[in-house]
Amino acid sequence: MNKLLIKIITVISFSTIILTGCAGTTDYTANLNNDYYIAKTSAHNAKIYKVEDKDESGKAPTIPVYHGNNEEFEKESVIKVGQDNRYIIAETNKDKYYILDTKEESVLEFSSKEEFEEKKNELKIPNIPLEDLEEYK
Repeated sequence: MNKLLIKIITVISFSTIILTGCAGTTDYTANLNNDYYIAKTSAHNAKIYKVEDKDESGKAPTIPVYHGNNEEFEKESVIKVGQDNRYIIAETNKDKYYILDTKEESVLEFSSKEEFEEKKNELKIPNIPLEDLEEYK
């Protein structure tokens, strides 16, 4: 009877671990320039925030941009990032591209890589490579 009870408890315990996964194995934060950081909260969710998360308007820009639809915001995740001393650039899993000007506290969003590259050239942003998030871990 005791052996059966131990087996049942063991099976239930391992099943629970397998079904829920190991929390935190992909979670981390990584510092970027000018008080911004990457917050990776799961294998498929990474955002860029400001440490204080506020400017004069009460909210600092984020990547991706929050447009009032929490479901869409949660589905979009940063997959690549690059930076210099002023700009943070990013690509998301929704094939969107962003330029965050940390000096002006503004962010631009692009639906195509061509528009993104044009704006980078217009702003005279140097050739900053977009790197996988793991490079910043």
